[in-house]
Amino acid sequence: MDKLTSKQQKAFDFIRHHTESKGYSPSLRELCHFMGYKAVGSAQDVIASLRRKGYLELAAKQKARTLIITSQAKRKFTTTRVEEDFDTISIPQLGSVPAGLPVEAIPDAAGSLKVSPSLLPRPMPPRHKLFALQASGLSMIGAGILDGDWLIVKSQEEATPGSIVVALVDGDATVKRLMQDQDKGWYLKPENVDFKPIFASDNEFQVIGKVIGLQRTVF
Repeated sequence: MDKLTSKQQKAFDFIRHHTESKGYSPSLRELCHFMGYKAVGSAQDVIASLRRKGYLELAAKQKARTLIITSQAKRKFTTTRVEEDFDTISIPQLGSVPAGLPVEAIPDAAGSLKVSPSLLPRPMPPRHKLFALQASGLSMIGAGILDGDWLIVKSQEEATPGSIVVALVDGDATVKRLMQDQDKGWYLKPENVDFKPIFASDNEFQVIGKVIGLQRTVF
């Protein structure tokens, strides 16, 4: 089977996880919401790519739920599950982090978030390095992070430019895209024009983790 792009893999993992957990495939609108697309056509383009590569069946008619995984893709996933020998993993929840103005993050564990390993990158980071924070606000909406989304974070103090990170600013936590400017140096970039970037030269910050996954509750 042809290799998927990161965007196609994200969409396919959501379809697969939704189908297994609920017993039926997600609707086009649910996929669009999960991917953070405003236009349905964007989700349709991803679906078309998954069908061309043999991951989804080509439906005879347009219906609300036609995102059916092919037998070939199911066999590939079954093999992966046998090798990993687990269906879900529990990640400690550490409260909330704003996708907007920094506010105090809750350092104490507030429960656990169960996620499918398929939502995480490969190779999967050590479990003790993972924690989950719930986003609040809309400063990262352009990156597909919505208010209420659960962010899966890998604990680390460094990240490459372009990574979405959780950072401490004056002891408070926020989620932004880490960037580097030739003149102004490192800064935290929001994905919403209504919010301003945070430059380390003006306000020092410390990276505490990199966002490696997202789980959204779809109603």
